[in-house]
Amino acid sequence: MCAQGDLVQMYTRQRRKRGRIPKPKSLARDSWSETTIESPGSDEITKGLQSTVSARMRNRQPVDCSPEWPPSTDDVMLVERETCEKQHLPMTTSRQSRMQRFRSNARRTKDLPQCPGVNSDTTNLINDTPLPEIETILDSNRYDVLTPSSTLTPVASGKAAQGATSTLKYPVLQPIIRFLEETVSQSLAFDLIDIYFTSAFSTHMHPACHHIHCFVLRKASFITQKWFRPTSPALLASMLWVAALDDRVLALISRRQRKNVCEFLSSLTVQLLKPLTHTTHKRLNSTNQLSQHSFAICGGDWDPERPVGSLDDVITYIHIASIVSASEQKATSMRWWYAAFTLARELKLNREVEAIPTPESRRDYDPSSGCTFDYSGSPRQILDCVCVIESQGPSIMITEEQREERRRVWWLLYIMDRHLALCYHRPLVLLDAESKDLLLPTDEEAWQAGNIHSNSPKIDGPHCLGLGNASKRRVFLDFTCHDHSIFGFFLPLMAIMGQLIDLNRAQNHPTLGATPLKQMIWEAHAYEIHRQIDDYMASLDAFACKDFGPQDLGTPSSPKHGQLAINPASSQAHLWLTQTVVSYASYFVHVLHILLNGKWDLISLIEDKDFWTSSPNFASTISHTLNAAESVNQILRFDPDVSFLTDFFGVQLLQGSFPLLLLVERLQQDAGESTLNACEVILRATESCIVTLGTEYQRNFRQVMRSAVAQARGRPVNSHEIRRRHQAILGLYRWTGTGTGLAL
Repeated sequence: MCAQGDLVQMYTRQRRKRGRIPKPKSLARDSWSETTIESPGSDEITKGLQSTVSARMRNRQPVDCSPEWPPSTDDVMLVERETCEKQHLPMTTSRQSRMQRFRSNARRTKDLPQCPGVNSDTTNLINDTPLPEIETILDSNRYDVLTPSSTLTPVASGKAAQGATSTLKYPVLQPIIRFLEETVSQSLAFDLIDIYFTSAFSTHMHPACHHIHCFVLRKASFITQKWFRPTSPALLASMLWVAALDDRVLALISRRQRKNVCEFLSSLTVQLLKPLTHTTHKRLNSTNQLSQHSFAICGGDWDPERPVGSLDDVITYIHIASIVSASEQKATSMRWWYAAFTLARELKLNREVEAIPTPESRRDYDPSSGCTFDYSGSPRQILDCVCVIESQGPSIMITEEQREERRRVWWLLYIMDRHLALCYHRPLVLLDAESKDLLLPTDEEAWQAGNIHSNSPKIDGPHCLGLGNASKRRVFLDFTCHDHSIFGFFLPLMAIMGQLIDLNRAQNHPTLGATPLKQMIWEAHAYEIHRQIDDYMASLDAFACKDFGPQDLGTPSSPKHGQLAINPASSQAHLWLTQTVVSYASYFVHVLHILLNGKWDLISLIEDKDFWTSSPNFASTISHTLNAAESVNQILRFDPDVSFLTDFFGVQLLQGSFPLLLLVERLQQDAGESTLNACEVILRATESCIVTLGTEYQRNFRQVMRSAVAQARGRPVNSHEIRRRHQAILGLYRWTGTGTGLAL
């Protein structure tokens, strides 16, 4: 009879029905019989559990029905507690942790945070086959990684890590090693970290991974045995995930193996981010729930109004959003980007932070997150460079490296905000007004070398007395090309792009954009943007001629005045990088002119209801479009796979090609050879984008452009059918009032 049999054996049978049959060793380790033997008085606990469940089954279950297994964890804990009290035995810590683990596993599926884009959207990232649901992956014993007993407490500060000893090649991965298990070996994890910080150039640190826009973290803080950066497990998992998607990982040549590793790392990243929605502690109604997230709240006293989240969480959001943006789930990626924007604003990453703790800021400071400071407690905050403060003796609350991380994360989000606003035809989130008091990022070489100083030219900003006026940092607004990094040459372009987006939305406002008085204001604003673009172009020419003569810009040759001649290979690489940056920057400048003078929506261009093609702006736009095609030709020469700025280049290439497509469709066989050659260059660049990081809109635009060029060269086609098909394809991507750009 079922009610009279050995209940422990029947529970084992039921477990074996729910999953794969474990190996004998795993069976001995995971079975309930061993669990009840580990603590004193386990025989009495087992007998009490059997009697409790037997009584329940006699009262509630027929003989021919299966028993309710597994038993309630509350029943297990109650029986064990009563038995231990009778024998005056304490419950062991290991036993308590096992019970908590069992309870956590039992409710994992229903406890998953309901964050948009996690279930089906986030998992459809590798190949075309949908990945398993995150609940399914992490509900098995193989992925049993998120238990209260395995929650880690980080090192409080970077200096505390210098004395840490570890047998790992990179001890910074210690918080996540136990989560990886056999799915990701230690050697593979070390290789992935190396890939994450791999540079595409030998003379300059520029990310080789397509999903990394720039290095907001120092390589020396991770690829080291000592002085490593205390990092959250979620951020480490996201870094491994980003690196695993790169085709440079030789250990993941097999497509199936890469898919399995990426599935596991994506699920692990999202699970370690719990709670996905950053909220305040007072909204979490359980202290047990708080204990499961000790990394985000470790430290002493905490303020109930303080946000749950850290700088590491913001970077993790950026990693996830970048991966989703590169897939076909572009609309879904905005939820992750908005999470990063909102948390960055709550953490006040747009403000300089004080280096010496005050009584108010000491109460609010959380060393693990590096994010909570007092911004208004004292009338005169001590914002000076840490190198000056250290010489005076006071205790330091934040290092210059942490300060610079905050700045780089904010300015990266600033760039992404303008890029996404252009992609998806939406308003800006991060404003210029809230960014004006933050120093611009330092040079990439100084950042990676750790030579970081806060030395603002503003009176109320941080100062470095050691440097004085010799080396002042750049401040916002700065519309000049400064160096080869994304912050040096691309950030000023995105600042101008933000003003263009505001101007375009104001001009197309349904009630405020059509009055004659407003038109005069818009013209004045457009004139100011023209001036900013001219200033940037002048600085770009000076940047190109700084190390090399103007005659050397077209071909790789020797440096000017023998500079960098000690190492010819480095000289060649430096020149190649400079020409790559100049080619991209020149194209972006032409796109800014096209967006300023022309229309953003291709369907509106083709319909031409306001006869814009008869205006002087049309002639100026066509001129910049042809010049932009020449810049694209230079880009393909120095960066054939367009991998230097893959994510940013796609939408810029699309917008810069709209007037060219309009011209070909209007003129058809009357189009000149120069126009058709420019179209061929655009097609080559689009095909390179498809190979490197292809998305549906690029394939659709290539199809339309190729068909238009073939028709212009005399290919016999059904003009009416071709036009109708083009309208249907291009109608998917609208930059009108109700359009959503590339977000389908």
